[in-house]
Amino acid sequence: MAIDLKTTVDTGPMSSFQWLAIGICIVLNMIDGFDVLVMAFTAASVSAEWALSGAQIGMLLSAGLFGMAAGSLFIAPWADRIGRRPLILLCLVVSGVGMLLSSMSQSPTQLALLRGLTGLGIGGILASSNVIASEYASKRWRGLAVSLQSTGYALGATLGGLIAVWLLSHWGWRSVFLFGGIVTFAVIPLVLLWLPESLDFLLARRPATALQRINRLAQRMGLPTLSQMPPVVASVAGEGKGFTKLLTPALRRTTLLIWTLFFLVMFGFYFVMSWTPKLLVSAGLSAQQGITGGVLLSVGGIFGAALVGGLASRWPLTRVLSL
Repeated sequence: MAIDLKTTVDTGPMSSFQWLAIGICIVLNMIDGFDVLVMAFTAASVSAEWALSGAQIGMLLSAGLFGMAAGSLFIAPWADRIGRRPLILLCLVVSGVGMLLSSMSQSPTQLALLRGLTGLGIGGILASSNVIASEYASKRWRGLAVSLQSTGYALGATLGGLIAVWLLSHWGWRSVFLFGGIVTFAVIPLVLLWLPESLDFLLARRPATALQRINRLAQRMGLPTLSQMPPVVASVAGEGKGFTKLLTPALRRTTLLIWTLFFLVMFGFYFVMSWTPKLLVSAGLSAQQGITGGVLLSVGGIFGAALVGGLASRWPLTRVLSL
């Protein structure tokens, strides 16, 4: 039965295939970390070339984030219809195209629109890859898996920042966007080869080959296969479906609290990460030194996320987050 399969994944030991799936999701987050913060790395150089004001720089820094929000709200939900793996592939193409075209932009307005396009893809990738990593991690290691996702984001920003310094000094800011687009497209074969489809999607939506696909995944995890699809569990009257279920009386308070806390954390995170390199340059440092300052923030994020993940595997996540 599907419930037994899910329970086995939740309570059983982690297989190499499950760790591989989480590893691919971390790589996706690394790409996203670079693609999101590439504007922060290049803001000083772009501003110098086009003589931009602070408001115009703010528009460029915000465009990608607005795109991410739109991608998370309007594109990511399509994963429940077409599958998370196909959506991730589609979003990688969108994000890669946005990055490549950004390297050829001829005005701040063009660049802002292309940053918004890139953000659409990133928003869809982040929402879908986080779900897959969580699904394929057992309960014991789920906190670590989610934290490693954050580590991947910071690691991508760190490595991307170091590469950006070198690219800026040799070929200018356009080469940084070009590099990001090439790397984004290079990840597509990894997703095609090794990223599994969401088990929840296969069990809930039941596409034509659902049973065969579930059994292939079960075999790769070393779990028993199913002889037939499990019966559909009838929903409880008044329970709500999909998004509306989150706002039923039993879940409304928790849902709103999580949304609010996540918004506040992300507000502070993206403000600091996006503006630090530019503000350091405005304070008198060079463009390379400004990027280095942003990279050091990401280095701290790597250790912080790894520490939270390690502690979460031993203590309740609420206590760790409070600390």
